[in-house]
Amino acid sequence: MFSGPPGKPEKKINPLEKAMRLLSVRSYSERELMKKLRLAKIPAREAAEAIAECRRRGYLNDELLAEDYAHALVNRGSGSRLVKLQLRKRGLSAEYVETALEKTAGLEPGAARRALEYKLRLLSRETDPRKKREKAFRFLISRGFSLDVIRELFDEVDFGGAPDEFYGEY
Repeated sequence: MFSGPPGKPEKKINPLEKAMRLLSVRSYSERELMKKLRLAKIPAREAAEAIAECRRRGYLNDELLAEDYAHALVNRGSGSRLVKLQLRKRGLSAEYVETALEKTAGLEPGAARRALEYKLRLLSRETDPRKKREKAFRFLISRGFSLDVIRELFDEVDFGGAPDEFYGEY
């Protein structure tokens, strides 16, 4: 509630000013902002009031944040599973997460294609087609792409004669 260097008179932190300062740097979800305000020793009631005022003024919108962040993640080459995980980590509600995933679902195949093209450039020295395919598969899975998207993409790509048995255990 009070801050300042030791030995100087303590100054009361205005919760709304603190929230506005935080939001001027980057977007936060309501849950993230509450956590930041609580770390600044602002009482829960005052923090909740500041968050409500930021929401009322239009500076805080979890639904819009979810959509914007989901688009940014997909544009950086993330699949729907990873997008969902990252949105949930930011404290966004399941409803907003699902809405954002629906709006970015059509972008996932293109993102997977770009991610695979990137990985295949890195794997250009790999001579074994099976290893190349397996490494590409693991890469795309780690980026959060679904098996359906990966299978469709792999049907289009020639790994140099890699056998189709790769999907056997998956």
